[in-house]
Formats: sequence, structure tokens, C-alpha cells
Amino acid sequence: MFKYETHLHTSGCSACGVSTAEEMVIAAKEHNYAGVIFTNHFYHGNTSVNRKLDWRDFVEKYERDYLKALEVGKTLDIDVFFGFEEVYEPGKEVLVYGVGPEAVKEASFLRKADLQQLSDFVRENGGFIAAAHPFRRRDYIPQPEKEPDMRYLDAIEVYNSGNNEEDNKLAFEFAKRKNVPVISGGDIHSKAYFGYSGLAFNERLHTPENLVKALKSQEYKLIINGNLVDFSEC
Repeated sequence: MFKYETHLHTSGCSACGVSTAEEMVIAAKEHNYAGVIFTNHFYHGNTSVNRKLDWRDFVEKYERDYLKALEVGKTLDIDVFFGFEEVYEPGKEVLVYGVGPEAVKEASFLRKADLQQLSDFVRENGGFIAAAHPFRRRDYIPQPEKEPDMRYLDAIEVYNSGNNEEDNKLAFEFAKRKNVPVISGGDIHSKAYFGYSGLAFNERLHTPENLVKALKSQEYKLIINGNLVDFSEC
């Protein structure tokens, strides 16, 4: 199967990132992954990009790490996809896949978008939106128990390697109770933690369109602590 890391941050774009974009792609190659989705913190999150920039300038600077990774990916034969992680209310975040940077550059309204507006934008542009670590408990999250609103989401992240076991368990229980699609992601900030999470597909994806199609099909295995797992078996 072809493994993809679905949730990672880099030092050039996320303020909390440790490894560079190039290092993350090299780590993917070393761990026999077929690709990575770059989901750095976006406008309302822990970004290291200056929010005072004009919108297009902000997105172009945000895009730079992805473009660096893309070049390394071409050399190493690793698929590199553009994405982002965005805050929609205090402590609650989503992962966006399959929407290209050019579409984002034209969407300055995202500065003030709520979850519904963000979701509409993603879906209108052929993308996929998922709740990141939906039941994470931290001091900065005022309502960790608040359930994700699935009207505006295509899936939830049930395994996040940055979470503790109990946080992930709450996500698993919610997904089974509500019968919603699930994904796994590492929330990786350092190359040292590569290889324990993500999704495994039967075919190589190559394009963002194929990525979204594969996510919507739900025909993949979760990578949980390095193992390939069917959600039905959890």
C-alpha cells in the first residue's frame, strides 16, 4: 500500500515547527511513504507568517514551504500536496486538503470566515475538510468536549500522534457513534516523529484530485502507531 502523512508542520511556516520542509520530504522517503500533505498553521493559527501582509502576499509567503517541499519531492519521487490547518473557534481546528494555493489567494474573505463559510469554500473548490484532533484537552482549549459539527466536515481525525490515548479514544467513540468518516494524522512538528501515522491507499495518488477522491471513497487504512489498521477493527 502507499502511505501518506496527512498532518505536518514545518519550521518555515508554523511557529511551532522544528524541521524544515525539505527535511520532512526526506523523512517521508526514509520511512517509505509515497507522499505528504503540508498542513501548516494558517491565518488564525500558530503561523509564523506576518498577518499584517496583504492577503495575497500572506498566502504567497505561506506557500513557500510547500513549493520548497515540492521541488524535493520531484527529486525523490514523493507526492507533495498543499493544505492548511485553520482555527475556526478557540482551540478547535480543521485540516483542509485538495484546494490549491491559487484559489486561496483569491479568497481574502477567509480572514473573517466562520466554519460554515470555510467549509463552503473548500467544497466549492473540490476540496476536503476534516476536524483535527477534535477532543484534544489542553489549557488553551475552553471546550474540549464540544462535538464537531459534521454538517461542515467530511471526516474527523480519530488518531493524532500528538494526542494522548484518552483524547484519541473520545474521537474514536464519537466516530463510531455518529458513523462518520475518519482519518489518521501525525501532527508532526519534527522529522524525528515521522512514520507512525497517516493513511495508506491501494494506489499511488499523484494529484490533489486523486487525493480528494480517495479520501471520499474511504477505501484506505489508518496508520496508527506505525501499524495499518481498518477502522472497523478498532
